[in-house]
Amino acid sequence: MSSQGSKVSEDSKYYSKYLKKKFINWSGNEQIDDFIQEIQLKIKDRHDIVLEWIPYDQFYEIKEIGKNGFVTVYSAIWKDGPLHKNWLKNKYTRDTNKEVILNCLYYSQHLIEFLINEIKKYVSDYINKRKVHTKLYGISQNPNTKDYILVQNNSINFINWICGNEKVDDFIQEIQLKIKEHHDIVFEWIPYNQFFEIKEISKNGSMPVYSAIWNNDPLHNDWWNSVYVRDSIKEVTLSCLHGSQNPFESLVNKVEESSAKGFGSEIYGISQNPNTNDYIL
Repeated sequence: MSSQGSKVSEDSKYYSKYLKKKFINWSGNEQIDDFIQEIQLKIKDRHDIVLEWIPYDQFYEIKEIGKNGFVTVYSAIWKDGPLHKNWLKNKYTRDTNKEVILNCLYYSQHLIEFLINEIKKYVSDYINKRKVHTKLYGISQNPNTKDYILVQNNSINFINWICGNEKVDDFIQEIQLKIKEHHDIVFEWIPYNQFFEIKEISKNGSMPVYSAIWNNDPLHNDWWNSVYVRDSIKEVTLSCLHGSQNPFESLVNKVEESSAKGFGSEIYGISQNPNTNDYIL
C-alpha cells in the first residue's frame, strides 16, 4: 500500500473514531438518525463536511427570503456553527454564529425517503465529484410544523432576485437554487439603473440589442475564501424583449435556449426598462 493510501486509511479511522463518540443531538426518527450516522462514518479526510442533526433552537435571526414550490427558504444564524477539522490542533472545532440558509420542505415529515434521497444526491456529488460549492451542514426540524429543514451554507446570499413580479422572482430563485459548482453563473435580477453608456448596436425582429456597462459586475466565486464577490464594471449586451404577448414565457424560452448552448452564451440575469416595462436579458 502506498504511503498516501495509508494516510487516507489512518484519517478515516480517526474521523470515524471521533464521531462515534460524538453521536449526539439525534432527531428522534430512527431512519434519519441511522442515515446521519451512516454519512458521518464515511468521512475520510479533514475537508469532508460533518452532516449532523441540528436542533431548531440553534437558529436565530430567521428571515424568510423566498419560496420555490414546496420549499420555503430562510436566512438564519446558526449559534454553534458547523464542525470542521482544525488540523493544527488535530481536533474538531466549530465556526460559531455562522450565517446559513434553511430550506424548509413542506410536509416532509411524511416524506422521509424523499428527504434522504435528496441528501444522498448531494453527498454523492460532493464525495465523487468534489465540485459542489453548496455545503450541506445537516438536517433540522421546525418544532411547530414538523417540517424538516436542510441547512446549507449561505454562499450567494440569494442577492438581487426580487423584482416584484412573482413569476419572475420564482424563476430567478429556482435557477439560483440549482447552483452546484463554483464556476456556475449566479443568475440575478439586475436593476436597470445599474447600466450606463447604453447604445443600440443591432435589431433582430422584436429584440433590439444594446451594449452597456454594468456598474456592479456579475457575482463570481472566490473559491479560496468560499464567498461570492464582485470585481468592478463589466461590458455587457442587453437584449430587449420588446412587445412580447407573453413576456414571461419569452424570458424562460430565451434563458433555456442560452443554457442549451452552453459556454459563450451566458445570461447574467434579467432587468426591465422602467419606461417601456420591456424585460431585458
